[in-house]
Amino acid sequence: MSADLSTPEVIYREAVEADFPAVAALYEKLDDLLRRHTYSFPKVENVGQLWLDMFRRTLGRFSVLYVAELEGEIVGFIVARVKRVPEYLGGVMVGELKDMWVEPEVRRLGIGEALLRQAIEWCRRQEVYSCEAQILLGNEPIIQLVEYLGMKKELYQLRLSWEDYNEG
Repeated sequence: MSADLSTPEVIYREAVEADFPAVAALYEKLDDLLRRHTYSFPKVENVGQLWLDMFRRTLGRFSVLYVAELEGEIVGFIVARVKRVPEYLGGVMVGELKDMWVEPEVRRLGIGEALLRQAIEWCRRQEVYSCEAQILLGNEPIIQLVEYLGMKKELYQLRLSWEDYNEG
């Protein structure tokens, strides 16, 4: 008897209501990872459900949630949305790649790239001017991946916590 060495098939699709509990649980893991980098917002209870509730009403209109499913289990997700920038920036619609997670045990299978491409293509179908992403410092794998896909570094976002304020 020979071992099956084939790569398992990953299914990429828009999330449905039944996926939301699994995706909320994955977001909890993402929140933990963000906090190990430079994320400094207060920790809140039930963060996955609160995160999901934030954009749930816009799904199918101004945002999309894609999932990666492997052997019947949700192993990754990405959120993309469209937003209008202020008039002084041209007043155009811009795609925003919001949050993404891939379970550690299935990383290096191309799932992150495939999810990003799904989200980018969705943004393209919305006829946005460009796509943007905010990535925390230290998350080099995702920075390298989005640069590989063609994104360019554009700005730094800095945050001042009051305990770090140098009042001179």
